[in-house]
Amino acid sequence: MQNARSYLLYCGLLFLTVLIQSARPLPILAVTANTAYFPGTQTPSMELTLPEAITVALRSNRTVKSAYLNRVVEKFDLNVAEDKFNTDITLNSSPAMSGSKTRTKGGEDRTTTTDRSINSSIEVVKPVKTGGAFTFSWNRSDQFSDTNTTFEEWTRDNTWQIDFTQPLLKGFGINVNTASVTLARMREQSSLLSMRDTIISVVNETIQAFRNYAQTVRQLDIIRMSVEQSKANMEVNKLLISMGRMPANEIIQNESDLANQEFSYETALNGLDNARIQLLKILDLDRNTRIRPIEETDLSAVHPDLENCLKMAFKNRADYLNAVMDLKKAEISVILARDNMKWNLDFVGRYSAADKNQRFENNTNSESWQVGLNLRIPLYGDLTREQSLIAATTALKQAKISKEEIEQNIELEVSDAVREVETRLKQVRMAERSRILSKKKLAVEKEKLTVGRTTNFQVLSFQNELVDILNNELNAKIAYLNALTSLDTIIGTTLDTWKIDYNKEYDKWPEQ
Repeated sequence: MQNARSYLLYCGLLFLTVLIQSARPLPILAVTANTAYFPGTQTPSMELTLPEAITVALRSNRTVKSAYLNRVVEKFDLNVAEDKFNTDITLNSSPAMSGSKTRTKGGEDRTTTTDRSINSSIEVVKPVKTGGAFTFSWNRSDQFSDTNTTFEEWTRDNTWQIDFTQPLLKGFGINVNTASVTLARMREQSSLLSMRDTIISVVNETIQAFRNYAQTVRQLDIIRMSVEQSKANMEVNKLLISMGRMPANEIIQNESDLANQEFSYETALNGLDNARIQLLKILDLDRNTRIRPIEETDLSAVHPDLENCLKMAFKNRADYLNAVMDLKKAEISVILARDNMKWNLDFVGRYSAADKNQRFENNTNSESWQVGLNLRIPLYGDLTREQSLIAATTALKQAKISKEEIEQNIELEVSDAVREVETRLKQVRMAERSRILSKKKLAVEKEKLTVGRTTNFQVLSFQNELVDILNNELNAKIAYLNALTSLDTIIGTTLDTWKIDYNKEYDKWPEQ
């Protein structure tokens, strides 16, 4: 009878041991529909992938909305600058009417006068890229006068005039006069780059918050699995104690281990909600929104080529492109400063024609023309021109230094990012192998425990070691994905990677 009882207990022990060994951890980075836990609420959760999270962020994030509103003003600023050489037309008109009445005292004589006038003018100005300008003006004045004692009188005056001015020294040349337009276009390109960086920043914040949340969910799964295994181990050890194959005080180790695991579980629950709130902030969603993250499963090996990455960085990086444009701006500033050192010598020409029509007098027509030069030479006392030239020359040298420094920093950052990707990939492979070996080691130790060839303390140590290794593997894979994201940011390919066309209206980039 005693042998039969021992046999049944041993069979039960063996069954529990097999059950514990078959309780495999959930695959890393593969969250199923039942792995997101929201204790204390019945609010349904929505599944969300990382690309979907990025789409939501770009659609609802207030930072992105504000950036697009700024672009409205910035694009119009460019339109204003490019309007410099377009024709400007101004119309003025001032109709007026006046009257008077005069009566002689002591008599019946009375004089009534009514005056009407319309003065109109049109001015058309057409600047040219050499610095000159054509100005056409037309003025017309109509005067009407009527009294009760005389016939109505009227006079019509028309005047046409064409003026042309052209600087010959200071202010002459296409480069000088189109400088403001060129600078405005570069400011527009800088604004576009700033807009792109804003979107990249939001995308990166979304990626970081999403992965942090998904990582917290996965860590909660690992801890939950550990709690379940600790409970199962305690049942096995209770059975061993009842069989007399384990000292009774050994159960204290299991109780202590279970208490630690439950404490870690509660801590992970709090961390899960914190990570969820941070993600909701980025997505600008309601605080009660429950999200079930569908994690990334593509962990294929990526071996970035350093030379190609450098080419992409110099092609896409906003800081480098802005440094190139700053150098060009400095060169333009030197051109303008040198132009400002020149004398003022302007060619002026004018042709005008006028006709005057009157009711009681002969009509008259007249024409006149004029050409000449205006010369203005600053002789003494004004040092602002030299000051501007010195400042512009110094700024040019500083722009060259800044560009060289940015180039060097980019080379170092890209090299470091490429190395980081390779290192993180190696760590992922090491963590995967460590997990496989740790699971095998734990299984062997559990088998040894059933036959009394090891201690309960050793099994618990191996079990906790497996939990640490699972977390290490999870962290290694997240770190690898983050390294790829960081590399995208450093070489400026984030929008290409996530297939984001941030500005379909105007996507012209510098040097393209």
